[in-house]
Amino acid sequence: MKIIRLSSVIFLLALISFLSCSSESLSGKYASFWRKARKIDLIPANVVDGDTFKIGKNGFRVVGIDAPEIHAGNKPIGEFGEASKRFFEDFTRDFKEGYILMGKDRFGRSLAYLFATDGTDVYFYEASVTELGLARPLIYEEDTIKELADDVVRSYKKAWRNRQGIFSRWENAPIVSYGDSWGDKIGKIVWLEDHIMKVFETHSLYIAKGKFSSVVARKEGYKLMFKDFDFHSLEGKDIRVYGELWKYDGHPEIMVRAPFEIVFFEGGKEK
Repeated sequence: MKIIRLSSVIFLLALISFLSCSSESLSGKYASFWRKARKIDLIPANVVDGDTFKIGKNGFRVVGIDAPEIHAGNKPIGEFGEASKRFFEDFTRDFKEGYILMGKDRFGRSLAYLFATDGTDVYFYEASVTELGLARPLIYEEDTIKELADDVVRSYKKAWRNRQGIFSRWENAPIVSYGDSWGDKIGKIVWLEDHIMKVFETHSLYIAKGKFSSVVARKEGYKLMFKDFDFHSLEGKDIRVYGELWKYDGHPEIMVRAPFEIVFFEGGKEK
C-alpha cells in the first residue's frame, strides 16, 4: 500500500513538472502572458459573438476589440458579425485558452484579454481576429495593456493592407452620398461621401458634421489610432469614409477607427 501511495506521489510530481516545463517551453511573444493567464477550455457553445463569451452564467467581454453585431441593439446587425462569431468558435475548437481579467464593463461583464496555445506557440485572440478584418480596435485606456493594444492596432492596419474581412469591400462598396436612399444599407460596409461643415468635440467624441451625415471618432484610444492626424482638418473638406453604416438621430453615421478609413477627394477624384 505504501508503494502505491509513493508511486502516486511520484506520478503527480512528474505530471506537475511536465506541465510546468511545457508552459515554460512555449514560444512566441505572448508566452509570458499565457503563464499569467487563468486557464480555461472553451467550446463553441461558450461563444456569444466575436467579442463575447460565457462561462456558466458569467459573461466576458473580450477587451480591446469591437466585433460586428449579430443581434440588433444600440448598434445594427453587422455585415461580418456571423463570420466573426464563426472564427471565435473555430478558435475554441483548435486551442486551449486562458484569460487575464481587466475589470468589468457597465453591463457587469468581466473584461478579459484572451490567449490560447496549441502546445507550441501562444496566440492572442484579439490580434488574430482583428488581423482577419473581423473586429475593430476598441481601446479603453483604463483597461488596457499598452503592448497588447499596440498589437491590435498593428493587426487592424494589416487587415486594411491585405483587404481582409471588412476591408474586402474596399474597391466595390456602395457609395452613400447626399440625396441617396440609405436605410437598406444600415449595418453594411459602405463609403459615406459628404462635405464636412464643422468639427467639434464632446466629452468622449470627435464629431465631423456633414450636409446630411456625421463621422465620429472616440477620444479614448485616439492617440494610438490617429497618431499625427488632426480630426479638425476635416472641416470644409469633401471626404469619403469607409466603414459600417449606422443610423443616429435620423441621419447616417460612421465611426472611424483609423485615419486610413478617411479619403479626401475633390471633383469626384481622390486627392
